[in-house]
Amino acid sequence: MTGATIERILCPIDFSVFSSQALRHAHAVARAFHSRLKVVHVMLDSIPAVESVYGAAPWLPTAADRQRVEEEMHRFLAPLREARQDHESEIREGSPWREIEAAAAEIQADLVVMGTHGRSGFEHLILGSVTEKLVRRLRCPVLTVAHEAARTWAAPGLVTRILCATDFSPMAAEALRTAIAFAERHRASITLLHVVESLPDRNAAAHRALLDIDALRADLERQAEERLRAMVVEAGAPHLDFETRVLTGCAHKEILRAAEGESADLIVIGAQGRGVIDHLLSGSNTQHVIRAATCPVLTVRPAPAWAQPDEARRASRAMAP
Repeated sequence: MTGATIERILCPIDFSVFSSQALRHAHAVARAFHSRLKVVHVMLDSIPAVESVYGAAPWLPTAADRQRVEEEMHRFLAPLREARQDHESEIREGSPWREIEAAAAEIQADLVVMGTHGRSGFEHLILGSVTEKLVRRLRCPVLTVAHEAARTWAAPGLVTRILCATDFSPMAAEALRTAIAFAERHRASITLLHVVESLPDRNAAAHRALLDIDALRADLERQAEERLRAMVVEAGAPHLDFETRVLTGCAHKEILRAAEGESADLIVIGAQGRGVIDHLLSGSNTQHVIRAATCPVLTVRPAPAWAQPDEARRASRAMAP
């Protein structure tokens, strides 16, 4: 197994502090992988008005609104210009999640980097819901940046410890492959984690037929540890520092607890799994990890629809504008 490549990165922004943090991480990843970076801001094309006895008309963006956004975009991207980071920017109008999804497809993005909260009030609700929807819909990996302010980041984007959570589903190998790519670029260590879902209390009346819950739990943990070790061998990256861990409990709580305990710089999880991680990414548990983590979370999905064999992919991208 070789590390994944990240050639094109899309970073949606709303000019909030969360977008600023996401942009710094997008810049760091672009620098590490020598990627092309595109920054996009989506203006709402309209906001329905609340009807009253006096009547009302929907808000529509004006030329002056767009001019202000262009000025804000120029100011917001100053750090990239100062760092001489190759990038391009675009202002679009429409539904935020639809436009971001379309932009990712247009540039054949290998990664989307975005914050998880908006500025305040209505914007907070918009970006929060946009992030949740895009984590589910985008076919490329999504790097979400949430409570970065809760930690001291001496160097945004610096990754020394990676926590890769796996449920042994087909997506587990892709998540590990992506974790390896980041580890190789940053010389980081990887903790490969599996969470065994909590077993019923041995005293629960409905489960008294189970003679030895402790033995069953121990057997599940032993099997999980063996599978984790096999994954490390199959990864074919003996030059990296791996650690395997098996925990028992609630998936999102154990993932967050392990990441905090190890001072992880990045959590990597695979989408569309068969068990714990599938549940994690299908409902509110997604937000428990993405929003409560004190480090960025990289959600890895199946290969995008535009993925091609390496040679064809490079050729098509070379011809792209």
